[in-house]
Amino acid sequence: MDVLTTLPDDDMCPKITDKMIGAFVKASLDKPEVSKEPLAEDDKKTKGENKHEMKTSDKPDPRSPQPRPIDEDNSRTSQVDHELPALRPGPDGKVDWTPLAELSGTRPPVNQYSLSRYSLGEWRKHNENVLNSDVITKSNIVDYNAKTSMMQAFGTIDKQQMENNKRLKQKAKDIFRWKVEVERASKMISEEVELLEIERQRLKGASKVLMLPESISRQCIEMRSYRAEPDLVADLAEVELVKEMNLVNEVRETLKTTLNQIEEQLKINKAAKHRIEYDWCDKSMAYNADTINLSLSTKSNTILFRPGATRYGEMSASLEYWEYFCRENIQITEAVRQKSADLRGSLNSILISNGRKLRNQADKTDMALAETVALTTELYTKLKENLIATLQKIADIETLIQNLQDAVRKTDAAMKLAQTRLDNRNNWRPHGESVRDQPHTGLIEEVKKIHETVTSLLGQIKNAEKVRQDLIAKRNQLEKDIASKNKTLTIDRERCGMVRSHYPSASELAGL
Repeated sequence: MDVLTTLPDDDMCPKITDKMIGAFVKASLDKPEVSKEPLAEDDKKTKGENKHEMKTSDKPDPRSPQPRPIDEDNSRTSQVDHELPALRPGPDGKVDWTPLAELSGTRPPVNQYSLSRYSLGEWRKHNENVLNSDVITKSNIVDYNAKTSMMQAFGTIDKQQMENNKRLKQKAKDIFRWKVEVERASKMISEEVELLEIERQRLKGASKVLMLPESISRQCIEMRSYRAEPDLVADLAEVELVKEMNLVNEVRETLKTTLNQIEEQLKINKAAKHRIEYDWCDKSMAYNADTINLSLSTKSNTILFRPGATRYGEMSASLEYWEYFCRENIQITEAVRQKSADLRGSLNSILISNGRKLRNQADKTDMALAETVALTTELYTKLKENLIATLQKIADIETLIQNLQDAVRKTDAAMKLAQTRLDNRNNWRPHGESVRDQPHTGLIEEVKKIHETVTSLLGQIKNAEKVRQDLIAKRNQLEKDIASKNKTLTIDRERCGMVRSHYPSASELAGL
C-alpha cells in the first residue's frame, strides 16, 4: 500500500455517493459497540473544533469541497447517521481522510495538538498489506515467465539468424553465379566493341585507299582527253576506264553505307556494354553487401541501430523480376554481340569482294590499254613506213620532173634546127625553086613531131607536178598522224602506264 505524505488537493477528493454511504454502513456495523461517553466527548470535541474553525477562518477555503447537506430532521435509524458528522472539514478546513482508508471508516478528527493520524484498523490493514506474499509469488511467476521468454526469444533469434545466414549464403551464391555470367557477357561485348572498332578503322582505311583508284581512273580519262583529234575515239580502253570509274563510285557508296551501319552498331554495342557493366557493378555491390552481412555477428563492432531499416527499398522488385532482368540483360547483350559479329563477317566479305572487283576491273583496263597501245604502235610503225615510201616517191617524182624539164629543153635545139632549115628554104630558094618537095615536107613533119613531143612532155611534167603535190599532202597527213599516234602512245603507254602502276592491290583495297 502506498502512503501519501501530503493531503490530496480539493479537486482530487471524491464526492460522497450512495455507494460510498453503503460501504460506510457496512463497515460501521462490523465495528464493536462504542460507549456513549466517548461519542459524547467526540461530539464535544467536534463542536469545539467547529467553533475554533469559525473563529480562525473568516473566509472558507475556495478549494475546500462543500460538504453534502444533511437533513437533521430525518430520524437516525442507523449508526451511519451518527457517524456522518465526522466527514465535515477539520479545524484546518480540509477533509481529514483519504482513499487509503478504503471506506472502512473515517479517521478520528485531529488537530495541530494531536499525534494520531490513522485508526487501529488502518494500521492493521497496512501491516497485513505489507506482510502479504502475493507480490513475491507474482515476482516468482514473472521471473519464470521472463526467463522462459528470454530463452524462447534468444532461441527464436538464433534460429532466425541461422536461417537468414543460409538464405544470405544462397543469395550470395546466386548473385555470384549471375555476376560471373554478366562478367563473361561484359568481357565478350567489350572484345566485340574493340573488334568492331578495328573493322571500322579498316573500313575507313579502305575508303581512303579507294580515293587512289578513283584519282587514277579520273586522271587517265582526263589525260586521254588530250589526245589528237584523229585518236579521240571511244576505244576499248576508254570503255574500261569508264566502267572502272563507275565501279569505284559504286564501291564508295557501298562502303559509305556499311560505315554508317558499323557506326550505328558500334553505338548499340557501347550502350549494351554500358548496360551490362552497370549491371555487373550492381551485382558486385550486392555481392559485397551480402558478403559483409555474412561476416557480421552479434559481437561485431560495426552493428548499430538503424531506424527505418525494416522497410523495402524504393526501387525494390520481386525475385522473379530480378531473375528475368538478369537473364534478359544477358540475352540482349548476346543478341547485340551476335549481330555485331554478323556485321563484321559481312564487312569482311564486302571489302574482299569490292577489292577483287576493283582489281579485276583494273586488270581489264590495263589489258585494254595495253591492247590499244599495241594497235597504236603497229599503226605508228606502218605510218612511218608509209611516210618513208612517200618521201621516196616524192624524191623520185621530183627527179622525174627534172628529167622531163631537161628533155623539154633538149627538144628546143631540134625545133630550132628544123624551123631554121624551113625558114632558109622558104627565104633563099628563088621563084621556081620553091617547091613542095620531100625534104620540105619532111622538115614540116619534123617540126610537128617535135612540137607534139614537147607538148606530151609538158603534159607529163604537169601530171608529175600534180602527183608531187599529192605526195606532199600525203606526207603532211602521215606526219600529222604519226605525231598524233606518238602523242597517244606517250599518253597511254608512258603517262597512263606510270599512273596506273600505283594502282593499289586487292589486299590494300580490302583494307588489309
